[in-house]
Amino acid sequence: MKKHKKLLTVLTVVIVIIIASLFFTERYIIRKVYLITDSHITIGSIRIIPPFSVNFKKVRISYARIPELFLKTLSIRRVLTESAFAFSGPGNITIQDTQKDVKIKGSVSGNYKEGKLDIKKTHITIEDIGSFEVKGGLEQWGKEGINLVIDLKGTEIEEVKKMFGLNLPFNGKVSGTLSFDYSKNKDTSMMQFDITVQELATEEGNTFTAFVKGTHNIKEGKTDIEDGKLLNGKGGQILFSGYIDRENFNINFETQNMPLESLLNLIPEDIRTKYNISVSNGSASMKNFNIEKVKKKSV
Repeated sequence: MKKHKKLLTVLTVVIVIIIASLFFTERYIIRKVYLITDSHITIGSIRIIPPFSVNFKKVRISYARIPELFLKTLSIRRVLTESAFAFSGPGNITIQDTQKDVKIKGSVSGNYKEGKLDIKKTHITIEDIGSFEVKGGLEQWGKEGINLVIDLKGTEIEEVKKMFGLNLPFNGKVSGTLSFDYSKNKDTSMMQFDITVQELATEEGNTFTAFVKGTHNIKEGKTDIEDGKLLNGKGGQILFSGYIDRENFNINFETQNMPLESLLNLIPEDIRTKYNISVSNGSASMKNFNIEKVKKKSV
């Protein structure tokens, strides 16, 4: 009888030690993640599932340059073939105080202590907006550098307009790639784009397909359009290229069986007003047409 009582006492102590160890391990991990990410990532609770899986509850990811992401559950498991972790989970994303359901699935590797991460192909689906894939890397959890490639899979412009409060006089679905290159130690932060807009519909009811390729200098606020094309589905097209920045612009056009107004009407009214852009009774066929505005420097 005494042996049974001793055995029960020992088992009870062991169980208490295990529970206490798990509790303090959970608190340690939560605190450690909070500190090494400079409070950008917070975790509500952790559940360890032997041998290689962990479930994180109420994970909040918040950075100044991206919308806040809240994951109800984030499941992480070790990928045995390489030094990486696969992750997935449902949650919601907040953009302009509006929440949308989000699902995320991907994998990541790197030095977690230093915050140097290599993001493998990660699939993200956002309610009403669409789906896209992300890959790239972070330096010191994004504080020192961000390098991302986003592959759009038919993003709804109408929903993006609502989310960001954009005043764009058209709707459609965007596919293609966006590449972000930000470094704290560089003078420039660039975004490259090579996108296609399908079902591009204006407020007047006209429908087009657009192809646009170029770069945007985030710090300077300058956009260079390397190659642009607008098609109306009836054999008409407008080719355009040039640049636009905070004060000036220079755009070259070549139209074929389509009036230039079709392109200029896609430009938001506030931008047309700012740069004093207006065209009426445009020619049906023009080549090497150029409009330009350059702010004069005071002497």
